[in-house]
Amino acid sequence: MGNILEDLSIEDMRKGLYTDKYFLRSKEILREAEINPTLRFQVFARRGGIVKGVDEAADFIREITEDKATIYALKNRMFYETGEPLMKIEGQAQDLIEWETGYLQIIAGALTEYVDMDKISQNAKAIVEAAENKPVIYFGARHFATTLDEKIAKICKEAGFVGCSTDIGARAWNNKGLGTVPHALILAIAAYMQENGIQNNPTVEAVKLFDEYIEPSVPRIALIDTFGWDVYDAVATAKAVSSLAGVRIDTCGERYAQGALEIQLPEVEFRELNIPKRYIRSKGVSIAGTWILRKGLNEAGYENVESTVSAGFNAAKIKAFVKADKVFQRKYGSPLFSSIGTGSVYGKAVNATSDICAFFNKRVDAWVPMIKTGRSEMFSNKLIKL
Repeated sequence: MGNILEDLSIEDMRKGLYTDKYFLRSKEILREAEINPTLRFQVFARRGGIVKGVDEAADFIREITEDKATIYALKNRMFYETGEPLMKIEGQAQDLIEWETGYLQIIAGALTEYVDMDKISQNAKAIVEAAENKPVIYFGARHFATTLDEKIAKICKEAGFVGCSTDIGARAWNNKGLGTVPHALILAIAAYMQENGIQNNPTVEAVKLFDEYIEPSVPRIALIDTFGWDVYDAVATAKAVSSLAGVRIDTCGERYAQGALEIQLPEVEFRELNIPKRYIRSKGVSIAGTWILRKGLNEAGYENVESTVSAGFNAAKIKAFVKADKVFQRKYGSPLFSSIGTGSVYGKAVNATSDICAFFNKRVDAWVPMIKTGRSEMFSNKLIKL
């Protein structure tokens, strides 16, 4: 595999220090629950350009999984469009789910090339200042080369962040990585349920399994936006899991959150506070979507279930949400949100994303779509089987 991870080895990666904690916990849950569907992941970048890092990422996947994955990819130095799949990876959930951080780091690190640490420090300080009293967690490991994670986490610690998602980064806090339920776990469980004719709610089932298999000291925080029923799934999970500490809102940028276009908001107050419209009823995690979710939980009697917002939270977006939070607190006596998860510390980073997009249903001997609502499987005739 050469030196694609610079001074790191496959054995370093196998220890899990550089992996987002929620993927490690997902692997543990799938193993303990004996859930192991065959999945297809698609990898794409947020900005078009020249392919870099994909050959090396494929080498990493082959070695770390001991050739248990089938890989289709564009070749390095080809041109790609924004959103075009750079790779598709097929294999069993337990072989692949924990390695998403690693191969995205290789691709994102290659695409971004130069990283200005002083600028990251400035941005991290601006994020904490904008958040005021809201705790901020660093979720950006996947956006940068693997060997930068510890350095960037330390910068975030010095800026006032309260933790991060990898164990190597969390050393700055003398702690372990933070993270609970990702989309990948929910989709893997949804695939298993669909293949086996199980009719329950996959979001609820994922959190129930987390509650069953993960040590009680880890807060139970449910990701509730996977299937577009953000409010419904938040309330359903709170009803089903008595230990639920919070929900995380991570609505993808391709759709509006449930109810975001219909909810009545204090528009006059928002105008007086100069809250930019792009954050109020936008696609992705919006003030309107967070507002209706929080109201839904409160009205159902779950005021104590906290809300974490994540996805694209730079200083400007955080300022807008903090202003809206003050309005919400004046009207309802409780916070709009309680904490922030963000990796948006460097605007020039070329972020890479991996989605589960399908599963192989052995009962019908065919690949079946399985992807978060708002996204769809993307195709390219330039992909080559490696």
